[in-house]
Amino acid sequence: MKIEKIIVKYLNHEADIHELEVLDKWLKDDENERLFTSYVKTDFLSQVTMDQYDLNAAKKTIKGNIQRQKRSKRIAVCKNVLIAASITAVLLVGLYWKLDEKSTSSTTVVESEAVIQAGENKAVLTLGNGNEVILGKGKEYKDKQLSSNGEEIRYNKKTGQEQNQYNQLSVPKGGQFYIELADGTEVWLNSGSKLKYPTSFKKAKKREVELLFGEAFFKVSNSNLHNGAPFHVITQFQDVQVLGTEFNVKAYAEDEEIKTTLIEGKVEISKNKITKLLKPNQQSIISHESENIIVNEIDARHEIAWVDGLFSFNDEHLGDIMKTLSRWYDVQIIFKNAKKKEYTFTGILERSESIYDLLELIERTSDNQIKFDINEENIIIK
Repeated sequence: MKIEKIIVKYLNHEADIHELEVLDKWLKDDENERLFTSYVKTDFLSQVTMDQYDLNAAKKTIKGNIQRQKRSKRIAVCKNVLIAASITAVLLVGLYWKLDEKSTSSTTVVESEAVIQAGENKAVLTLGNGNEVILGKGKEYKDKQLSSNGEEIRYNKKTGQEQNQYNQLSVPKGGQFYIELADGTEVWLNSGSKLKYPTSFKKAKKREVELLFGEAFFKVSNSNLHNGAPFHVITQFQDVQVLGTEFNVKAYAEDEEIKTTLIEGKVEISKNKITKLLKPNQQSIISHESENIIVNEIDARHEIAWVDGLFSFNDEHLGDIMKTLSRWYDVQIIFKNAKKKEYTFTGILERSESIYDLLELIERTSDNQIKFDINEENIIIK
């Protein structure tokens, strides 16, 4: 995902000399050239306005930017000045409206005095004795089992210990958090998520955590390092068995489906007596009301973009987009016209950007058929 973020910054004219050199080196591989062209066409550029992308011209531009930055010996982009321009560049080429009609009228997001901030690293840690620890920037915590700088948690590596205590980590709306478990497994929790896990694992025994609700990306410590002990992620309706891999589980309480996406390795999905084995770039879907497990081929990059600080919307309904924004910016969404939920957009942008700029650009690309009012912490879609 690092190279995708560099491509995003390149297309927004934000990449510094080091990032351009990485991109230039990466593009020397023929397969990467094909991926670059495909990525730009699929994920960034409007299918309405673009049929072909000139890769050679892009490579010349990258090399030219490198030379200019070397001569000037400074980064060419001032982040503070170009925040608004950055999101504008992404969305004007990356979002397109699924209508044939065109309009040139102006747009303005009506907002109140309340300032809606992007999410940040914050969580509440519940210890085995029931005590709660509030974590965030500048709020450090340490005990015999773990240490935290306030923005991530790392548990002490333990072998042969008894699994006798559980902690819970709750990430509120407007938050995200990283945790390294006692076995070395890494977990990224998205907004509105809660994970229950042991502070240590029994030697050679099944390693098990429970995603009570929300979304989490797992990079599991290989079972070969733990005497073959498999790793399990339990949700309300499924069991994911892992031998050592990277995958994403999305299981929000308000969603009708649980989606598990495999990035690397292999996982086995189970619901009651039904099991399915996933391959990379496959996603399983389990409905609350059905016993079936549906498996689809997908581009897994879109599902884990949030781990690298990106929103990735691929032909996604506005209703689902606003649900995602609601969790990250910690706002309430109100649709005055439910039909507006079905309109679709495509685009990639950084999660650190202002929601006001994002909403204004959705209005603009919708030919003004979508209007937003912001009233304190409520976003009203008209």
